[in-house]
Amino acid sequence: MAPMWLFLLVNPIALQRTYPSFEERTTLLSQMGDAPGVRLLFGPAPATGSVGEFASWEDGGYLLWFVAIMAIMLTTALARRDEQDGYVEVLLGAGAGRWAPFASALVWALGAMAILGIGLAASLIGVNAVVGETPLRGALVFGGVTIAQGWAFVGVALVASQLVRDTSAARGLCLTFFGAAFAVRILADEAGVAWLRWLSPLAWRDIAEPFGAQRVWALAVFVGIAAALVALAGLLHSRRELLGALLADRSVSTRRWRVSGALGLIARLGVQRLAAWAFALALTAALFGVMSGGVSDLIANNPASAAYIDKMAPEMRPVVQYTTLLTVLMVSLVATAVVQRVLDLAASEARGLPEAVLACGVPRTRALIAALTDAIGSGVLLLVVSGAVLAAATATQVSEDHAAGRALVSTLTQLPGVVAAAGIAALLVGAAPRWRSLTWAVIAWSSFARFYGGLIDMPKWAQDLSVLGHVADPWGTTHWLPLVVQLGVGIACCAGGLIAYRVRDIPA
Repeated sequence: MAPMWLFLLVNPIALQRTYPSFEERTTLLSQMGDAPGVRLLFGPAPATGSVGEFASWEDGGYLLWFVAIMAIMLTTALARRDEQDGYVEVLLGAGAGRWAPFASALVWALGAMAILGIGLAASLIGVNAVVGETPLRGALVFGGVTIAQGWAFVGVALVASQLVRDTSAARGLCLTFFGAAFAVRILADEAGVAWLRWLSPLAWRDIAEPFGAQRVWALAVFVGIAAALVALAGLLHSRRELLGALLADRSVSTRRWRVSGALGLIARLGVQRLAAWAFALALTAALFGVMSGGVSDLIANNPASAAYIDKMAPEMRPVVQYTTLLTVLMVSLVATAVVQRVLDLAASEARGLPEAVLACGVPRTRALIAALTDAIGSGVLLLVVSGAVLAAATATQVSEDHAAGRALVSTLTQLPGVVAAAGIAALLVGAAPRWRSLTWAVIAWSSFARFYGGLIDMPKWAQDLSVLGHVADPWGTTHWLPLVVQLGVGIACCAGGLIAYRVRDIPA
């Protein structure tokens, strides 16, 4: 939650200081709204450029995506994975009632979304205290929309958790709903069918208009829809058995056992998640690539925008700045997927998978090498997919400054940073698995340093400590030392993780 709260506090303040004039921001909104890719990503631009409307539209567009994904991941873990791992069975065996696991998952998830929304409202109140233009009522409406949308996706995730037996399958259903909701929102915006927005939680912000019409009454309708989803999940829960599902289980197949060695097993178990990441990255890259033409023109023709971007990507031409920032964003997602696959080795210890593998005579070093090979190999594949799609989409919009080539090369040459992130994760898994979540701090710091380091005048050496943003440029100047250092750090951390993994207890 903390990065989202900080983002909504820092970014609007930086926006107001870069574009202090209301007229400047209104003109900027008009230019951005005319770009088809921007409109598809964020929805219709507001008519006026107050800090609140700008923050609700652009910053809120990003944040509401993350809120939905957070609700899906958290709820499916609580409602389905805990049951798979045996925690629910232990709880019921200790005398808890049948509804206790469902109720606890529900309360946890709803509470988390409520805290997140309250924190985002508090961030906007903080913005109003510093620069103004985000009044209390609008901040509270935005927080309410966040909570309502989060609760709706909690309800969807609870329903999915009753329908299927596997956590991955439940998340797959939820992400399919997420994609459908995004498509409905686009249809409502582009076709001008306003009533369709009620069917998509991702469009509820545009109904409530936090810093526009401020329709507080709409929040009650949103909460009612979320309550109906939760009630449906409760009804479905009452009709299934422990460890069961209402839909037929199609996960059992003899193909699951056609694996050769630890690497084959890890790759087979992670293929669906890898496919989901590849699809999501391809879609994101296509959207950003389509936006490249309008945003590059905006940077080139708007001095205030150019000054703002110069702080994040200094001493670069507009097209180079935009493609560089896009590739940093794409690679941060790739690094997240890679780190997640490395950390899965430690998480699977609670389910006994490493013990079963090691009991078959597989050496510990081979098991960890297999996990690292799978993670880094997946990273290479995701870099190729995201880089190729981003380059292809960019080529349709921008032709100067080798934009498409830069998009591809800048994505692929950040592989050493991805290896460094995987190595740090491997070191923590091998030496201190209970502290493995610290790897996410590396990803968070790297993203913050690259996007906001220049805005807050962070020292250059601190920005360079990021695992993101160090690229090779065949058409310009390439600084090879950071790439070599990143690769060295990754290899050294992998070696340290292998040494520690050989001697620690399983599970630790």
